[in-house]
Amino acid sequence: VSSTAYKLVVAKLIELRTKSGMTQRELAAAISKSPSVVAKIEMGERRIDILEFVAIVRALGAKETDVFRSIAVELPKRIEI
Repeated sequence: VSSTAYKLVVAKLIELRTKSGMTQRELAAAISKSPSVVAKIEMGERRIDILEFVAIVRALGAKETDVFRSIAVELPKRIEI
């Protein structure tokens, strides 16, 4: 959960959420999760899978392909997982 690449993903999701004006609690409700799940994701304590990524991004009013592309261009060639 602490790789540089994953931190980039989390940072992008936090950026999207704050720009949208949505609180962690509001995002949690939008994706039918508890606020603690969103907090753990943002603190890097819980990984998300691709379906959760899509649900979060859509709940924040963005297109998952655009967000994925913006993350992918910043990733190093070799990614630690």
